[in-house]
Formats: sequence, structure tokens, C-alpha cells
Amino acid sequence: MSLRPPTRLPAGFRRAVIVADGASSGHVPAEADAVVFGAVPRSGLVAELRARRPDLAVYAALDGVDDPRLDGIVLQRPDGVLLRDARSGRDVAALGGRLAVCEAVAGLPDGATAILAAIGHPHGVLEGRSFAGASPRLAGIGVDGPALAGALGEGSALAQARGLVRLAAAAAGATAFALLTADEASLSEGLAAVREDGFGSVVIGDPALLLRRPRDAAG
Repeated sequence: MSLRPPTRLPAGFRRAVIVADGASSGHVPAEADAVVFGAVPRSGLVAELRARRPDLAVYAALDGVDDPRLDGIVLQRPDGVLLRDARSGRDVAALGGRLAVCEAVAGLPDGATAILAAIGHPHGVLEGRSFAGASPRLAGIGVDGPALAGALGEGSALAQARGLVRLAAAAAGATAFALLTADEASLSEGLAAVREDGFGSVVIGDPALLLRRPRDAAG
């Protein structure tokens, strides 16, 4: 059985923020058009957000393919999940299989939950071609700049890695996004760098930074 594409288009964001607390929606700034919860959203939170902001895309972050929180996350019916540190298309395919089971248990349509894959390790960069065709759920491929900078430094290798991730997204027909967890002092530099590399969408680690710099974050 082929997967139906998500009914919403959760990867079509420009400015997303990460909210560590899954209990409250009060930290989602109006300037954001998507939110990524770092914890399992409390019961009813996703529905509350959609009632108040129908155009807001809602995701939850996973620390890996085998993250035990996935069942609880899918029960809250987010638009998608953000897979941190995706190392290859095999990770995306494996997560798609788990999502199919979770959706069946939750009574959701097959393929209702999209996947955003963030690449934060050189292995994921080198495996970029494997993401193409990995899963119909794959809506976005992103570069985790801070994580890659820790492995590659801030020089030309990092710029090349960003370019390869963007190429992987294009080959997969997915949105290219950049994950920025910088502080306010370095946020402008990070935004300028990812814009120069052709990333039109960003995920910012601190909602307060978007409140202070909405124009910069708009791309």
C-alpha cells in the first residue's frame, strides 16, 4: 500500500521555533509559522494551537529513530516529526515504518505524519543521496549547523556541507531548512550564511530570538 501524502504541507514554513516545554503554547511567538516541541506535547495542546492558529504547523522532535516517545507524540496528532541527527535515508525509512504502526494505533490515516530530517553529522552529509526516495513522508531535509560546526569547524568544510545538504533536499524533492541554535550575538551571522547558501527556511532554537529579530529570521 502506498502512503498518502500529508494533508497539510508542514514543510512549507519560513520561520520555525523550538519550544522545549511540551506543556504550554504560550512560548510560540506570532512571528513563527511553525513550532517544534522538544517534549511530548501535553494532551490537547496541538488541537488548541490549531484552533487558535490554523496555519501554524506543529512538529515534535525525536532524538533518534528508536525514540520511545514516538507513540505518545503521534497520539497528539502533530503535522510531523523532526528527526535529529539523521545519518542516512535508512533512518528516514525506518522511522516511516514506525510511524505507520503508530498511526494505525492512533486511528490516523496512513502517511498523515511527515518527517523532517536534520543532518548534524558528517556521515549524514556523505549519505545525502540516500535520502532521495527514502520515504514519501520526507517533507524536509535540514542542516544542523551548530552540530556540524562542532565536527567540521567554521571554515570552508562547513559551507560545503551546507551546500551538500541543500543538494540532497533538492534531489529528494524536499524543503531545505537550517537549524540554528545560536545565541543572539551570532544569530545574524548564521542567518546570513544560510540565506547565502540558499536555505529559505530556518528552525531557531530560542523563541525569544525570533521575537527580537523577526525581520532577520524571515529570510
